[in-house]
Amino acid sequence: MESRLDLAYNEDQEAIRAAISRFCTQHAVADTARQSGEPFPRALWRELAELGAFFPAAPGHHEAGGALEVCAISETLGHHVFPGPIAATYLAIQVLDPDESTPLLDGHSLVSLSSAGSTLLPWGTQADLFLIVGASGIARAQAPNAVEPVPTLGGETWGRATLKIDKSLPDARRGLIIANISTAAYLTSAAWRLLREASEHAATRKQFGKTLGEFQGVSHPLADCAIGLSAAQTLAQAAACSFDGAGTSASSALRQAECLAAGALLSAQRASLNTAYVCHQVFAGIGITLAGPAFHISRRIRQLVSTPPGGAREQDLLLAAVGLGA
Repeated sequence: MESRLDLAYNEDQEAIRAAISRFCTQHAVADTARQSGEPFPRALWRELAELGAFFPAAPGHHEAGGALEVCAISETLGHHVFPGPIAATYLAIQVLDPDESTPLLDGHSLVSLSSAGSTLLPWGTQADLFLIVGASGIARAQAPNAVEPVPTLGGETWGRATLKIDKSLPDARRGLIIANISTAAYLTSAAWRLLREASEHAATRKQFGKTLGEFQGVSHPLADCAIGLSAAQTLAQAAACSFDGAGTSASSALRQAECLAAGALLSAQRASLNTAYVCHQVFAGIGITLAGPAFHISRRIRQLVSTPPGGAREQDLLLAAVGLGA
């Protein structure tokens, strides 16, 4: 008998999504997403943590559906374009000792996750902990003495400094899987919101006596975006289910979850960037104004796609899985 994977969120996970969504609406997170160069909203970040948004990443929580909860929360935060190192926090909670991960769980510490060899530190001016991701895994870095502020496309202020590795962290595999699931879920949800906004605009805006949506040159690219986002979202949820199902079992089960999460990340990056491009074409001039309906979403998508870990490691992983690795 053919078995089917149930990707639906259960009642508890739907309740978490609803609570996070209410929180974002009550705190006007959309207005925060439109700002540029403002200090990182630490108070808002702590309140989000107090809701338990990062607890599902705590080691051992997978037995209660931790990765699927991470996926559900990240989707909701992506819909509202919530700022901050969300995926990096989930990763750090997995790989750090409890004395360092506990302040991350309650929102009192902020983590910066950068690529090996890079001096650009996401949220580096505000971070309390610094992690470096490289080909060999994750390393803990010493906090730099001084961080130069760097404005970014996404509106956040990052930093620039040279990090010195303090110590390598043991088996970061689970943390990277969780981070990929979170990033994929966030990207697809943000892009879905952008796509819906553009579709509504196309259904009402008229040119040459017709709505934009009546032109195949508009409707077909929007439909292609929906197909790509649906596939990426399904992959993220499947990776979460696979990860939770693997538990502490053999590495083959974890390998499957790792490949699914890698595929979800790469699919989400491509689908969300394509959606941002197409939707800007639909919105035309108002698509590039910060006060408009699209730019505060699309700029976060572009920024997140370029944020570490990035995807090069995931490409290598998937190539190796089909025998095409180096």
